[in-house]
Amino acid sequence: MSSYSKSLFTNNTVFSNTRSLINPISFAIAVQTIGTGTSQEIEFLTQYYIDIIRLIQTDYSSKIANQTYEAIPTDFSQYTNLIKEVQDMRAQTTNSSILLLLQIAEDTLRGAFNSLSLYGDNLFLQLDKADLQKQIDDILSDKNLTTTQTSMSSNNMTLTQSFQLATVFNYYIRLYGAPLQGQGFDPIKVAFLIYTLQQNGIDPYS
Repeated sequence: MSSYSKSLFTNNTVFSNTRSLINPISFAIAVQTIGTGTSQEIEFLTQYYIDIIRLIQTDYSSKIANQTYEAIPTDFSQYTNLIKEVQDMRAQTTNSSILLLLQIAEDTLRGAFNSLSLYGDNLFLQLDKADLQKQIDDILSDKNLTTTQTSMSSNNMTLTQSFQLATVFNYYIRLYGAPLQGQGFDPIKVAFLIYTLQQNGIDPYS
């Protein structure tokens, strides 16, 4: 059943299901005014800007969340352009909530791009550790080996053919293992390794 709400300080009343004990009429108007102001403050968010924010989420923040760091775009020009677009958006509003969300978007971009270097450095550390462990194992194995007899034979002839993979593919196999037959190398991981090798001054195609 509907009821009347009356102010404690005036004789104003309003027919409503909600009761404001101080001023029911002005309270309702105030809520409407706040809603209109908020709508006006986000009018600058055109479809173009919304697409940019969506791109940041799909190509950067989701990759961090899923720990698929090698899938983060390595294009530095795209990264700097996105940073500029976010800063342009921030310049068009004074709404503290929207500014906070845009700051989070910019920080996400910077964090995602920085994680590329950190992830690449971590991979190189893993390889260095594996190489060091192999050297230690080789040294320990040689200590336990004794040559008892050496024989030579000239009756057999063997022909061998060898080839060398490009550096990027050698690193790929060491890090991810050889690709399964018929599948080939993952192009996303290859692109990430090319970027990482170049960042470390290594020619990925040598």
